[in-house]
Amino acid sequence: MTPTQTPANHSHHDRPGHGPALGDDSNLAEFQNLDGVLGAPVLAAALNAAAGALGTAPRTVVDLGAGTGTGTLALTLAAQFQNAQIHSLDASPSMLDRLAAAAATADVDDRIETHVVDLDGDWPAVLPHEADLAWAALSLHHVTDPARVLSQTFEALRLGGVLVVTEVAGVTTYDPADLGTGRAGLGERIVGALAAHGYPVTADWTIALAEAGFAPVERHAYTFTASARTTDGARYLALQLTMSLARLTEDLSADDLTALDDAITALVAGTSEVVMTSGRFSWIAVRPITTGSNQHDTGAPGDSR
Repeated sequence: MTPTQTPANHSHHDRPGHGPALGDDSNLAEFQNLDGVLGAPVLAAALNAAAGALGTAPRTVVDLGAGTGTGTLALTLAAQFQNAQIHSLDASPSMLDRLAAAAATADVDDRIETHVVDLDGDWPAVLPHEADLAWAALSLHHVTDPARVLSQTFEALRLGGVLVVTEVAGVTTYDPADLGTGRAGLGERIVGALAAHGYPVTADWTIALAEAGFAPVERHAYTFTASARTTDGARYLALQLTMSLARLTEDLSADDLTALDDAITALVAGTSEVVMTSGRFSWIAVRPITTGSNQHDTGAPGDSR
């Protein structure tokens, strides 16, 4: 999701909340697309888990905070669920323009509808009817009131509908730790300095989803990897570290900043062999078919390892 304003920083990574914006639209759009390309195994696994929880193919899907489509997520949804209408929501018209262009190129624009809307507003009003599947990829931590958005999503889904939430998890690591610069511990210092600014935001949504009424709630753990040995991985890491360099000019030593710049130069030149690894969590949350006081009888929040 592209927020309408830069969210407030905080360092409470164990609960939902805000994190700093990633940068201008052009860099952010490319970064989002590459994140989706490199995270395709995570996307596929989460989609399969969602399909299993639904039991039947969805006819209406809503993508909350779609951005550019997160590596053509909307196209993947359209391909996997060939009878589904995809409603892609985001606050940035330029991001949705990119998504619409990609949909037209893939000849699925008749099934993907974009909506310029803020998730902090009355976004359910743009949906024509209840949705079967809702998708929130790296977007919930941007909203002002996550509990409200989860409650809105619960009400926007049909009984038995499914919400999939995907977020960053765990600690980011670089191999080699010096990013190939000879500057020992550079990667750890970058990760630590970014964490002090509240990035990346990591949060456990299990309790929040249960409190919104979803049951069962299952959490699945995945690994996300970006390797400079591939063209997409090298470009992803170059963008990531370039944005980190812009954020951390006051946090790292002059020698570290120089080394970081050298690491970016190597990535752009195609001579780097850096591999970055981080975690991803995906929550599969069901709106129970049973209503009223017994709505949680369909299951309890769980953890799929």
